[in-house]
Amino acid sequence: MQVQQLPIYQFLEGTGKSFAIPVYQRDYAWTRINCQKLWDDLVDLNNNTRSDHFLGTLVTIGSGFEEYTIIDGQQRLTTVSIMLIALHKFLKTKETKNNEENILIEQLLDFLVNKYSPEKDKRIRLKPNKQDKENFENLFENSNNLNANSNIVTNYNFFFDKISSEALTPQQLFEAFRRLKIVLIDLVRGQDDPQLIFESLNSTGVDLTAGDLIRNYILMDLEPLQQEQMYKKYWVEIEKSTGDIAEFVRNYLIFKLRIWVKKDDVYSVFKKLSTDNFYKNKEGVLKDLLYFAGIYSWLTQIQNHPNSAINKELLKINKIEFTVCYPYLLDVFNELDSKNITEETTKDILLIIESYAFRKILVDNTTQGLNKLFISLARDIKKEESWKEQYINILSYILLEKRVSQRFPNNEEFESALINKEIYRLQSKNRNFLLESLENFHSAYPVSLDELTVEHIMPQTLTKDWKNKLGENWQEIHNKYLHTLGNLSLTAKNTELSNSSFEDKQQIDFQVSRLKLNYKLEGLTIWNEEKIVERAKDLVKNAKDIWPYPKTTYSKPIPEEQLFDLTSEDSFSRSKPSHLYFEEDEKGIELKNWRDLLTKTCNFLYEYSPTQFTEIQNSSEFKWYFNKDKPLRHSLEFRTNEVVEGNMSANGIIAFLAKICERLNYQAENIQFSIKIVKE
Repeated sequence: MQVQQLPIYQFLEGTGKSFAIPVYQRDYAWTRINCQKLWDDLVDLNNNTRSDHFLGTLVTIGSGFEEYTIIDGQQRLTTVSIMLIALHKFLKTKETKNNEENILIEQLLDFLVNKYSPEKDKRIRLKPNKQDKENFENLFENSNNLNANSNIVTNYNFFFDKISSEALTPQQLFEAFRRLKIVLIDLVRGQDDPQLIFESLNSTGVDLTAGDLIRNYILMDLEPLQQEQMYKKYWVEIEKSTGDIAEFVRNYLIFKLRIWVKKDDVYSVFKKLSTDNFYKNKEGVLKDLLYFAGIYSWLTQIQNHPNSAINKELLKINKIEFTVCYPYLLDVFNELDSKNITEETTKDILLIIESYAFRKILVDNTTQGLNKLFISLARDIKKEESWKEQYINILSYILLEKRVSQRFPNNEEFESALINKEIYRLQSKNRNFLLESLENFHSAYPVSLDELTVEHIMPQTLTKDWKNKLGENWQEIHNKYLHTLGNLSLTAKNTELSNSSFEDKQQIDFQVSRLKLNYKLEGLTIWNEEKIVERAKDLVKNAKDIWPYPKTTYSKPIPEEQLFDLTSEDSFSRSKPSHLYFEEDEKGIELKNWRDLLTKTCNFLYEYSPTQFTEIQNSSEFKWYFNKDKPLRHSLEFRTNEVVEGNMSANGIIAFLAKICERLNYQAENIQFSIKIVKE
């Protein structure tokens, strides 16, 4: 490795030099704001407020004599080149030029092209990646057909306009350019680690996504030809199949490692997986990513699964955005591909997952707190010897055994939510999914809600006629049932119906509508509380068929306890902890209550790092909890002369302890606790 500080013009000049930006690098991304800052710096240099300006670091690696591969700094290098092209073009098109300007035209060209290269495609010194190459090369032509949507063209126009304004003369701008300095880090291929240096220079993570870092990590230290081959064969296809690379890799890592991976940790966890599981075999990890990217494409509906019945279920899971199940589904489709389960079984799995998700949405108003369930679900199923033969039975059994916030809402809960909940106030995606599913159930002619709107049969604003027909308790009926399922339908004539009477709505739409949701309204002459509830119960019958409660004949000894850890998002109200487990301890500590869990865990964490724990106790964020500022409301001693506030709910205690673990940089997953299962 050679490190030197030098003006950027010295790096650019020299016969035969060229600068290649590898295929794995991001597209050129500097905007007008970045260019304005560079221009302001050049103006300052001209005004002699400083003798030079540090432009930044360039990291290169040799790939042949006089050819530099740009590892880091491509944005700065490309921008300076664009500015020089703009200056050159301005001088070339200037009608009258003095002798100094004619000389400058030739000087500028020396930084941009190898004038004497016999090969035309090697004349331009800077070689952007393939996405930017055409736009950059077009700047050298006398062409009016530049792509206005390209950052390269936009920034070229910016500099051309600035130069044309004559805030700086061409000679002044050139002299300011000569005072731009860089630190050049030139690496030796095979000796230096370009990825390590790249990470150090980009440690702030500015503008770099986990996807950028992963792509660079995989491709950076390969030979240029191999880089291009791998990029085309694997990476481009992975990007096409996944859309959001970072989110795909996060789900991939959760599936592979059976651990929860935070968005900020995707890159570091991926590097460890690449080392531990693939022994830094770059093509091996790319092949694996590409395979699972294909599955992920089906899940996210970027591509359709070839089995239409399976794809139909995937589409519905995608519509309600139940992404927490994706790591589990990666396993399901991997087993399908391995022929351990059939397509029919896969379809049934998806139906159960959809039913579970939508019942949770309707009954619990959320699907949060299910990440741990789907991390371990495939592993739990495969613990059973007969999992290949009894997959659906075992899956149903496991889900039906879940308690607290992971439970599978039963038919009574589901029915109650459908009849009594204000369905209209659900998130629009969930409300529309419900109504569209009911409308298309067993329908030969499925409809889309794209051209339909939700109609309140009893309108949101009651006319005098509506009040009279609802009766004396019209206000109570209106408040109770307005937004419920029984009072909702679909229409293409929402503005026409408005606050019309029930009879008018029948004639305008309900009696002539071909929508299934309106069929049972046809023969009615009155709309009141009884009819609303009656219609809701009819729709509930269909809903329970669409999202069935699973059945199972599988059985095994009933576990006495269910295990959680400090990262759990479950609700623990009205539950009692049984045992506490620190790290690999299998025996556990018996607990009396949640406060017992609090004090024993505080003591454990104190012993883990007394110095750090004491700092936490004295911090502004936590001192109130440890009697460092004022008396506690409910003081609990967790070790001699050390107390903690005990006036917290069960979930408050879990969140409090998880936060302390985070401050200690201790894995909260390593502290587990169990609660006794009470059979319903």
